[in-house]
This record gives sequence, C-alpha cells and structure tokens, in this order.
Amino acid sequence: MGSNPTPSASARIPAVLALGRGFGQTAAMGVPAVSVLIIVHNRAGTIAAAVRSVLAQTFTNLELVVVDDGSTDKTAEVVAGFTDPRVRLVRTMPNQGIPLARNRALAEARGRYIAWLDSDDVCHPERLQVQHDYLQRHPCTDMIGSAARKIQANGTLMTAGRVPFRSHDEIRALLLFRSAFQQSSIFGRAEAIRAVPYDPAFPVCEDVDMFARFTDRFSAENLPKFLIARRIHPGQTIRSNVERIIERQMLISGRALARLKIAHDDEDLRRHVILGGCFGNQISDELIGWSEGWFERIRGANRKHSLYQEAALTRVFDLIVMKAALRWVMADAGKIGQFARLAHRHPEGLVALGKDAAMPILPVKGRPSAAALRPFLKG
Repeated sequence: MGSNPTPSASARIPAVLALGRGFGQTAAMGVPAVSVLIIVHNRAGTIAAAVRSVLAQTFTNLELVVVDDGSTDKTAEVVAGFTDPRVRLVRTMPNQGIPLARNRALAEARGRYIAWLDSDDVCHPERLQVQHDYLQRHPCTDMIGSAARKIQANGTLMTAGRVPFRSHDEIRALLLFRSAFQQSSIFGRAEAIRAVPYDPAFPVCEDVDMFARFTDRFSAENLPKFLIARRIHPGQTIRSNVERIIERQMLISGRALARLKIAHDDEDLRRHVILGGCFGNQISDELIGWSEGWFERIRGANRKHSLYQEAALTRVFDLIVMKAALRWVMADAGKIGQFARLAHRHPEGLVALGKDAAMPILPVKGRPSAAALRPFLKG
C-alpha cells in the first residue's frame, strides 16, 4: 500500500529555487542561517539552561528568539541578563497560550531554518550542526526531529531515552495514534514550517496537531541521535493535563480515522488514544484484548483507501501494543505469560522496545554523547 505522497518535484521547485537564490543575499544582509525559537511562561528556574545550551552550539550562525508569554516570575529578567547579541527577547502580555506564542515566535524568526527548543529542555552542542548538515544533504526532506534523553527534576541525566521511528511513512502511521516527534528536537525549512501554523483550538497537543497536518503536505524524518534532553517534572503539560490531552488527541486521531472511513464511537476513539499514549493505569486487560481486533479494522480500511504504507502501519502498531502490554505486565507480573504470547504475535514491537532500552547507553549509536549535555543540566 502506498503512503500519502510527498510533494511532487514540480511542486517543490519554487521553494528550492527561492532557497537557492536566498543563500547569497541572506549572508550579505546578515540574516542568520538558523532561528532557534523558545516560548516560555514562568520557567525562571530552567530557561537559563536552555539558553546556554543554544549559545554553546558549534554551529554559530544563529539567532535565538525567546518569546516570554506573559510570565509573572523572573523569566524575562533571566533572559535579559544574557548579553550575547544573538539573543532576542520578545514579551507578550497578557499570556496568549502556547499556540499563539509559537506563531509569534515563527513571525519573529529571520532564519532559513527553524529550530524549536522547549524552555525546560537543553540541546547537545552539536545539535544544530548535525540537523543543518542533514537537511543540506537531503533537499527533499522538510523537517527532522531526533532522539531524546531524559533529565530528572533535580538535574540528573537519566540513562533512559526515546528512540523515534525514523522514516516519513512510519511517522505518518504513528501520528494516527500519538506524537511522532519530540517538539524540542524539531528542525526544518522555515518556509515549510510557516506554511502549517499552530492552531489556537489546541491549547494542549498543539504540536501533535501541527505534525499531523505537516506530514500530510511535507516530508519529515527523525534522526537516531540524542540531540536533546528533556526534563521530567510534575509541572509538565503532559503530567498536569491528562484529560485535556486525551480529549485533544481524540480530535486529531478522529480526523485520521474519518479519512479511513472507519465507523467508531467515542469509546472506540478514547481507547484508541489511551492505547497510543500508554496513559498510566488506564491500560487494562480489556484494552489489550480489544486492540488487536481494532487494528484489523484499521488495516482493512487502509487496504481500501491506501492512506498509509501497510508495513509501516504494522510496525507502528506492534510497538504501540507492546508498550501498552509492558506497562500492563509491570503492574501485574502474573500476566507475564500473556505478555509472552502477545510478543510472539508482535515481534517487531518487542525488538523496538529493546532498542528503546539499549540505544541511550550504546557508545556508538548513542552519539553525540551524554557527557556534553551535563554542563547545562543545572539552573
């Protein structure tokens, strides 16, 4: 089965020519190659580390635009304390919310490429160089993400990480269920990213909504390199807004299921989202049992409408069901036999789980190394 096609060569020619014409002009005018964008609201305790990690990049032809979205703490004061001329602080009052703040940052950006970073995350010093060089070598790719390490709230770098699906077809298939990128790792061509603005109707999951719409129009990939590190703390949106996230993700997944013309009710849709997101204690025997029949309906519909590459769709489902089952068996070791039988039916999912566990600590595959992240982890 074929996936949704990437833009045709003829459709891409104007953008490519414009980019080519702009190289000499932008260099002469002093326009940066990359605009790194951070939006922030009341993150005085972490914003300095995020900014330092950008200013320490080996790729130096950049600007850093920080949109302080109505902070009431000392966030703006911390950012203003950086004297590097590449840093530009933009303040909005009152708080506009994440989607509008992201769109404001995009409007302020001058670079040929856009790189996002969340205000409580940090990036590896080689991040921009690696991502910039990759898009230079791959002119038909519009946006890339990367793997991510994790940081405990106390600033300790964890061995755990997330290794994303790499190919455009797998990314599109995963977005049927959940996010396929780490927002802090996004790097792309400015003209493509601006063509898909963030939707104010999504105060949460605004990134997942954008990714789903973006990959319907443009080509996207993930790099298997740990280029960012994400802080895990109680104040994260994903931890404090679970029900809102489920509700917004239901809208995103519901759009995709409608295109597949799958008849479903709200309970099916909620189960679909909980399965994809592995929402803690909401994984149950009933959900795991339901999931395989549900996927057969998805696969059958896709064979009729050819919206996703079938092999990619199967690989994605195998990982999703095995991740859900892992949480299920961790909560009840007595289910290990059922877990083994499920793994036998979904072997690629078990392999993918192993990669998630092993990749962050492998000395070669895990490069750029974790050591270069540690100077930014505190403060």
